[in-house]
Amino acid sequence: MATWLETCQQQLIRLEKTAVLVDKLDTLCGKTQTDLPAELLQKLAIEQQRLNNQLERLRANRFEVAVIGLEKAGKSALLNAWLGQEILPSARERCTFTSTEIWSAQTEHDQLLRIEYYSKEEIGILQAQRRDALASNLLSEKEKKEIQEDLDDTEKHLDAIAEFTKLKSGFSQTFIDISEISHHLQEAIFKNRAQSLAIKRIQLKTVRLRSDRDIIFHDVPGFNSGILMHAEQALERLKKCDAIIYAKEMKQPSITGPEKEMLIVTDAEDPAIRVADKVFVVLTQVDALDDPIDFKETYEKHKNYWPAVPERRLIPVCARAHLVEFGIPSEDTLRRSKSADDKAKLKKLGITDGLPILKESVNYYIDNERALVLQKRCDALVNNMRYYASDILQKLEPLYASFADSDSDSHEDNLLGKEFNQWWGREWQRIKKDFDVWYSESIQGRTEADALGAEHQELAALHDAYDEKIEALLANLSTAQPDELKRIYTAGGTISMPDSREGNYKIREELFREIQQKFETELTDELAQALQALIDQIVRKTQELLWETEDVRKTLLHSQMDEAIEQARIRHGFQVLFLRFGRVAVEAFIAKPLQARERLLNERAAEIKTLEAFYLSTNDQPKQEGRLTHYLRYGLWEKAISRIPVAVSKAARAAKAGSELAETVADAALAVSGRGSRSKAVVVQEVVESVAAFKEELERSPEPINFEQVVEEINGDLAALEDYLKNSVFYAAGFITYCNQELERIRNRFKEIEDNERQWIGIIRTAVKYERNPRIPYNISHSKRDFRLRREIALELREVRDSYTHLY
Repeated sequence: MATWLETCQQQLIRLEKTAVLVDKLDTLCGKTQTDLPAELLQKLAIEQQRLNNQLERLRANRFEVAVIGLEKAGKSALLNAWLGQEILPSARERCTFTSTEIWSAQTEHDQLLRIEYYSKEEIGILQAQRRDALASNLLSEKEKKEIQEDLDDTEKHLDAIAEFTKLKSGFSQTFIDISEISHHLQEAIFKNRAQSLAIKRIQLKTVRLRSDRDIIFHDVPGFNSGILMHAEQALERLKKCDAIIYAKEMKQPSITGPEKEMLIVTDAEDPAIRVADKVFVVLTQVDALDDPIDFKETYEKHKNYWPAVPERRLIPVCARAHLVEFGIPSEDTLRRSKSADDKAKLKKLGITDGLPILKESVNYYIDNERALVLQKRCDALVNNMRYYASDILQKLEPLYASFADSDSDSHEDNLLGKEFNQWWGREWQRIKKDFDVWYSESIQGRTEADALGAEHQELAALHDAYDEKIEALLANLSTAQPDELKRIYTAGGTISMPDSREGNYKIREELFREIQQKFETELTDELAQALQALIDQIVRKTQELLWETEDVRKTLLHSQMDEAIEQARIRHGFQVLFLRFGRVAVEAFIAKPLQARERLLNERAAEIKTLEAFYLSTNDQPKQEGRLTHYLRYGLWEKAISRIPVAVSKAARAAKAGSELAETVADAALAVSGRGSRSKAVVVQEVVESVAAFKEELERSPEPINFEQVVEEINGDLAALEDYLKNSVFYAAGFITYCNQELERIRNRFKEIEDNERQWIGIIRTAVKYERNPRIPYNISHSKRDFRLRREIALELREVRDSYTHLY
């Protein structure tokens, strides 16, 4: 008899060859569905899925056992006895529906405990399924009570559960002795209710299973849980398992509805193998029977329900007695059992605790029987595939085989020749005309696009996006927050008597730095996105004109390299344009207080004049020459004359009116001080200059003397900065012109790709030739298309026949 490893390798090679045949059949059937019965195609698809599942199991080379049974049938106690350590809770109370996996580890250093938690969304799904189950009226009173408890407990511990759902990587701990992680499991599964409700899966790797084999025991939720997600977990384990350990209470020999469902699922997934070929019926809690005759009669009833299961796989087990016998029970098990009573009961019944017999039976199955089961399963898969392949070949070869040797040159030469070129020439001229008309109406800007109101309606969206971003950035400056302004203002001085001038400078220094940083990193993304939206419109139009053919976008935008690089180039272009005048505006309005801007006005005079020239009032007021210079020098758009004392105002106006009044003032001055060496003309000039200087000093906003006045001046400068960024910098930077240039580049490229490079005709020709796009209004004659398809099918049939012949 071949060993398991030998059988596994032989069947893997065999099934991989079968998979090649199935792939070819799948491709063939996709082209000839009308020639084959739908029922045959459906059977082929089902068998293909079974084949893929078996290949996956063979490549993993694991032995997976589903330990299943109704709730409280003793699965956890059985596994505890198998592991020789009571680490899984088996108390009388309900513990959890958590799926536990026990994996074999090769060495003590490979041992691991890992806990995986449900996500927040999955907890919500479980709660909804619990409510649905309670509303279904299909549950017993006991089941309703238990599900209601889970529902209520979950709601009660929702906050605590949420903390576990945040642990995306779960919990892991290595160990040497399995007792080291016992308290973790008890706490997680049983003692901490919130944690137990949050657990989705527990994985335990231990040397307590056979270390010379890759074995997994799945302790899955009960089939009668009433919760869809739990039932689905049980079904999924059944579909993948190589064997089943079915925990069945000794005193309940009849098979319930959920148990029948389990058998149906197992049969449907593995029709070549009977359940009896791979099931171990473990009759648990045998100590519940006291009378030997009653025990024998009950055992016979179980045998009648499982007639095809060998007696070596129909095993009475008392897991609790085994735990007590070997001195490894938990306190709960000891409270519910007395060693003498267990021994006496088993002796009276004439049996042992059954664990050694169960392990021996499972080991025999692993080393011997499962190789025969695998052989039988693979034989069925291969034979079924050969049968379906033979059926398909018999149906298709008479229809297509003769085309394999036909000469295709004469048919293919004229497939897309002169006639196609003439058709495309006419279509391309129409496409270009339609594209230019659409572009002019939907994209193209008007004359002087950077002037007020000159943006096309599509490009106006870009200006709106710019304005919104400016408003958002300036409204959310961290430096401009009241608390932060106060902190900066008082830093370095006494809180009671801070220096207003120093505070003004400090605030502006940090504000200037923050605004510059935000403008350099955040502003231009909005502009680039707005322009990209327009570019996408052009791409969508070209795709529409070219009948939604593949590769249009990639060809037009060079995206075979990387569209992200192109988008970064656009963002950089906007950034360069903005910073050219945006930096000047920020420096002019924010960098220095009002009283310290003379040097700035001289050094940046040309840039300030440019910003003044491009300023466009939103209420259609005419441009105001020198408006920005006036603001930067005096602090207000319009000086409130009413704030100047009446007498001083009269004196200022008199000095400005003419020299006559100035002379009068000079005479008075000379009479008081004496003429000395100065002439009247000199005194008059001095008076005029003094009055003018006094008037200018009066017009300039006074220097702030406290925190409130500093903040008022800075807020005024921020409002003015926002105004100029929107109504001057936007136009001075030439954003609309830049957009039009980028859009024109895409427009011209669309036409040059065909006019200069002849790429569009190649893409359309390929799509027509291989019938990739039915929207293209160029029809290949039916005879040409039919011949080509029949010849392809004929050649593929040859390959299928060859694979079929070499399959064993």
